[in-house]
Amino acid sequence: MRRIFEFLCLDNHLSEAYIDDSERTIQCKECGKDARRIVSKPMMKLEGITGDYPTAYDAWERKHAEKLKEERSKSYAEPQ
Repeated sequence: MRRIFEFLCLDNHLSEAYIDDSERTIQCKECGKDARRIVSKPMMKLEGITGDYPTAYDAWERKHAEKLKEERSKSYAEPQ
């Protein structure tokens, strides 16, 4: 299976490549030397104020509140 991996050469050039899982080295795009596959740092997204992890429930709750607000404003605008 092909995936994106990060590679680091001896000159500390960091690069990415979309390659097969079995590949462990590639040619560095900057200097041409061998670059070895490294373990990438994980990408984590934290909420800006509290530092909590955003969850699917938070997104649902926000969208639900926006929908309720929109429905209320429509009901006030329509003559009854």
